[in-house]
Amino acid sequence: MKVGFNKKRPSIQLKLLLSFIIVITVCTIIFTVTAYLSFSRTIASENKNSIYQVLDLARSNMSANIERVENLLVQIQSDSDIESVLTRAEPISRIEERDLINRRINRVDVLRSTVSEIYFYVADRPDYPTDPDSNVFSTDYVKNEIWYRDTMAKNGETYLTVIDSSPSAGVLCIARPFIDTRTHKILGLMRIDVNLAAFMQDISKITLGKTGKVFLVYENHIINPWSNSYINSFVNEKKFFDFINSGETEPTYINIASEEQIVAAAPLYSGALKLVCAAKYNEINNSIALVRRSTMLTAVITLLAAILIMFIISQWITKPIKRLISHMEGFSSKGSERLPADMETKDEIGRLCTAYNRLLSTIDSLIEDVKTLYKKQKIFELKALQAQINPHFLYNTLDSINWMAKRKNAKDISSMVTSLGRFFRHSLNKGSEFTTIENEIKQVISYTDIQKVRFTNKFEIFYDIDEELLGCRIIKLIVQPLVENSIVHGFEELEGGGKIKVEAKSDGEYIYITVNDNGCGCDTNKLNADIQKELNFNEPIEKYGLNNVNQRIKLYFDDSCGLHFETNAEGGVCAVIKVLRRKYDNTVDM
Repeated sequence: MKVGFNKKRPSIQLKLLLSFIIVITVCTIIFTVTAYLSFSRTIASENKNSIYQVLDLARSNMSANIERVENLLVQIQSDSDIESVLTRAEPISRIEERDLINRRINRVDVLRSTVSEIYFYVADRPDYPTDPDSNVFSTDYVKNEIWYRDTMAKNGETYLTVIDSSPSAGVLCIARPFIDTRTHKILGLMRIDVNLAAFMQDISKITLGKTGKVFLVYENHIINPWSNSYINSFVNEKKFFDFINSGETEPTYINIASEEQIVAAAPLYSGALKLVCAAKYNEINNSIALVRRSTMLTAVITLLAAILIMFIISQWITKPIKRLISHMEGFSSKGSERLPADMETKDEIGRLCTAYNRLLSTIDSLIEDVKTLYKKQKIFELKALQAQINPHFLYNTLDSINWMAKRKNAKDISSMVTSLGRFFRHSLNKGSEFTTIENEIKQVISYTDIQKVRFTNKFEIFYDIDEELLGCRIIKLIVQPLVENSIVHGFEELEGGGKIKVEAKSDGEYIYITVNDNGCGCDTNKLNADIQKELNFNEPIEKYGLNNVNQRIKLYFDDSCGLHFETNAEGGVCAVIKVLRRKYDNTVDM
């Protein structure tokens, strides 16, 4: 035995809506992620380019500053008075020589707008006098200093170094040999000291984000004349100096103190001095966060709008289906009502509605055919029963018996035969199924007259018929079987005193004919069930007399009419016939 599970499946609209939501959500997520990653990469690339451009601009400014200092050294080198005084065959006094050189170098940058101090160190002057107010000294005075040895090792090229990197007294030293233009002999050494704060004034105004800065690094020392806390955060950071010394020119990201930094570096004049540009990632890339928020907001708004549009579309798609379902569910209660013409469109649902309408037409046609065949079958059955009696033979026989009874002066037999003749004439009724209530009562009287001869003093019958109903239409042979049922079954155990009352009343649309008896009664529930059974042709037709009455009433009137039985107050049976109130028209027959 198979056991099925009746699981409630979601509606088509819900399936469509969920499908649309899933598709739109997946597409929105893919688009959002792709757009965000693309924008992030683009913005990150642009930020790197911006950092590199800032670095390149700062390096140009710093190189220009160094070049201006070099130009001062060139001016000193081109001063013929200094060269002539140092190369004279008969040298002048050391004090005069010193004073002349001091005056000549002071004329180079009178206002000291570019440099802090200019020094000149004369070679081969071990006895050179020293004066705290003079900037001219003997090379013996500095020959043991590192900057001096490094300058001499440059073979006449300019040498740059940082003498002091402290915030308050930082000095950038630029030195170069003073060479005899004829003999190329080194006559001395020129040195210019530049205040680092003044030298870096141009880059001090550059900011990247809120805290980003541009600064100098000499060898492994950070030059921070402003004591900036952000610049100080790079001190002793190995990752930072590894990148600075790697020679990498592309901006890169470095994690410093658990915070991402973007750093770019470029050599400035020499490999030892480098220009550095650094900024916090979350500050320089704040536009990425803005793009992320904007993208997410756009995605959410797009998704909500798409869901709303998809809901409207799903409603539009499923509305005709719901209307079709409503019509189909109401088919049994409302009948075969056609779908509106506006539902018969050219799409798949419209064609389904058109097919449904055609199906309804077919069903209606089949129902009408079945009804017609059923009526014809019942009529044929009744006609077949009636055809079993040859009316002419019956009438001639009864007339002969009546003539013989009168001839023998047998009045009871004559009366009985006369009643029987009237009974059969009414039963046959010239083949018409309909008669009047008046004729139906007359037939009952004929029948009871015959039965009174048979059952002398066993029963009495009374009539209470509304005169307005005597001309109303009724089916023949529906009251007589009920009276017969009372006499045969109700009074079966009575010796006498049986009473039958036939009444006909109306409540407007319907006529109610009742047959009450005071007999022994019966199980009316079983009787009501029996009159609803279908005809079985294998059983005797006599068993279906009352059933035939009920079925004929429903056949010739409608299903609201029929026959049913009740137990009355006297313990007998009350048979109730319910028919539609209609005037008799002898031209109407079925």
